[in-house]
Order: sequence, then C-alpha cells, then structure tokens
Amino acid sequence: MFSHLRQSIRDTAQRFALGSVGALMTLVGLGFLSASALMLLLTVTDPMTASAIMGGAYLGIGLLMMVAARSSKSDHNRHHHREVQPKTDEMPPLAAAFMQGMAQGMAHRR
Repeated sequence: MFSHLRQSIRDTAQRFALGSVGALMTLVGLGFLSASALMLLLTVTDPMTASAIMGGAYLGIGLLMMVAARSSKSDHNRHHHREVQPKTDEMPPLAAAFMQGMAQGMAHRR
C-alpha cells in the first residue's frame, strides 16, 4: 500500500521538477528573444520607440492571456456550478437531522 503511495509521490515530484525546469528555461529563452528583438528594433528605430514597441507587445500579449484565462475560468465555473447545485425541493439529510436535533433541544428546554 505504501509503495504505491511512495511511487505516486515520486512521480508527482518528478513531474513538478521537470515542469519547473522547463518553465525556467522558457523564461530564459524569452529573455534572450526579447533582447534580440530589442537589438533588431534598435537598428531600425531609436531606443525610445524600440522600448515602446516591446512594451506594447508585452502588454498586448499579457492582456490577451488574462482575457483568455478569465473567459475559460468563468465558463468552467458556470458549467461546474450547474452540476453542483442541489435540488431545491428536498432538504439534504444532514440538514434535516440538524433541524430535527434543534427542534428536540428546544422542546426539551421547555
């Protein structure tokens, strides 16, 4: 039983480590690509314009990613919310037991 749990933990840790290293390498690559794009823009324009272009590109990409994340999250929540809602015509058993206990306690005090 514990060997399966250990193997599962080991696999999860390995996936996390590989994913973290992959994300780090992606960020380093993005840094180098940004530097080379800035150098290329500097050959064509002045430094102020090149920086404005790079900043605008990153701002646009970031805004698009935030909109995409928000729309997919709200779609997921709406779909998930529909599945989880309990039926309104019947009381859940735990709530019914709680209400019965409260009524008995109040009757006992009188």
